[in-house]
Amino acid sequence: MDEESSLTDAVRSALHDSGRQPAGLAGRLERAAASRGRRRPMTVNNLAPVPLSDEDVPLVTVSEPLISLDDLVLTPQSVTALREILNEQRHASRLAAYGLRPRSKLLLAGPSGTGKTRTAEALAYALGIPLVKVRLSAVVSSYLGQTARHLERILKYAESGRWVVSFDEIDMFAGEREDSDHGEMRRVSTVLLQQLEEYNADNLVIATTNHGTSLDAAMWRRFDEVLTYRHPTQGQIGALLEIKLRKFTYKVNKEQVSRALAGMSHAEIESVCLDVMRKSVLAGAKLISTEDIVSSAAARKKRYKEAGKSQA
Repeated sequence: MDEESSLTDAVRSALHDSGRQPAGLAGRLERAAASRGRRRPMTVNNLAPVPLSDEDVPLVTVSEPLISLDDLVLTPQSVTALREILNEQRHASRLAAYGLRPRSKLLLAGPSGTGKTRTAEALAYALGIPLVKVRLSAVVSSYLGQTARHLERILKYAESGRWVVSFDEIDMFAGEREDSDHGEMRRVSTVLLQQLEEYNADNLVIATTNHGTSLDAAMWRRFDEVLTYRHPTQGQIGALLEIKLRKFTYKVNKEQVSRALAGMSHAEIESVCLDVMRKSVLAGAKLISTEDIVSSAAARKKRYKEAGKSQA
């Protein structure tokens, strides 16, 4: 039996035994194993039942990654660091021969909507493994000791298979605490620090924060690499438009469009592109213009201002 067939059978068996994986995941993993050659086949060592909260709510979600690093617009420094980390992950055994380990704990810091969560998905895609996202709404509890127990279950689960584990908004657990802060969250922070310190599984653990300066200094030291994310520059805005509008015909004044989109996050610019594409399809328009993007950007900015916040 070849490697792909073995993988497919293993996935079917694991999903059947667990009974808790998202519907359709088996089929998606199976198709991913035979997908185009620009990435490795999806490899899964063990799809164990997902950990549950004390209220029997799933603490994580497991999904097939669908985007690559080529789908993101990041700084050259970030791209270089991420490709180096991927290379280390792929050659972990070579490093081990010299008593070295690949970087496996990453902290991504920056404003909301700048690509941090999608970076975790792109790394999982590149490695051909599932993405495990921690569900903060299920993890955090007002009851004494529950949140800490939930975190312990998640990290124990992370050691049961091969995947990328994503903790969004880790500052919720690990922000700087005053003596007057809730004792439960101080205990949670201590547990998380200890768990990260002891975590040695061959997986990438990626934490994100919108407020890097709020993290406890002890938390920063637990990560092998820290990358900073910012709103796109003028050049990055152009690159982002090329990616998002690649299936459409467009002719725009790059300078005007960049000014219209300035100050928006990657996610907000993607929303503008989606608005423009939908309107183009429904209007039967053959060409997306500068005015289409400028007017859509202005409308989005107005709605965000009225809502008093930016898109997450």
